[in-house]
Amino acid sequence: MFDKMKYLAVALFLGACMGTEPTVSIPSTHATVPLAQSAMPKGDRIAPPAAFATYCLREPDECKLPSDDNTVTKVTEALEQTKKLVIPQMEEGEYWKSHSQPAPGDCEDFALTMRKILRGKFPAYSGAFLMVTAYTEDDQYHAVLSIETDRGTLICDIRYPNCASWETLPYTWHMRETASSRNWQVFAAGQAKATAQIMSGRR
Repeated sequence: MFDKMKYLAVALFLGACMGTEPTVSIPSTHATVPLAQSAMPKGDRIAPPAAFATYCLREPDECKLPSDDNTVTKVTEALEQTKKLVIPQMEEGEYWKSHSQPAPGDCEDFALTMRKILRGKFPAYSGAFLMVTAYTEDDQYHAVLSIETDRGTLICDIRYPNCASWETLPYTWHMRETASSRNWQVFAAGQAKATAQIMSGRR
């Protein structure tokens, strides 16, 4: 499917992370977590701190979905499972859903179903599996699943039998889901066009 694709959460006090002592003591032996009151604002994109980038070079498995044999196997299994659950069929209207039983579905149902399966297989990397919309070579609006790995972005698509690198598909990319956010990202014109064509296996 793709070539040899090569999170352990540790609770730390903020004070320890910052190199200082915590300013608030917790007298009880039972820690409590308050409910969040609002979401942090979104800032502009910027390169990560240099020390974090170095950490990810040392510990790539903790930063992005690793491109290794285990990932290849699980993505392949998820793809085959999705093909059995989503029977390709054009649908009227916009009603997105994931399938747990075999049923007719279109492109977004396929992508959502595979997204759900993969998030179950890789719970620590749920943010690596994101919905993307695009325009096809026939200018039809379309939805696919993107998989963000440590070697780049793969696309899994109801129109093709196998997942493929994003830049090899004949799509003009439109919007992409943002991990852990209600907002999506829209692609700038210069980022959007992938000119290569893959014609075999198209549905």
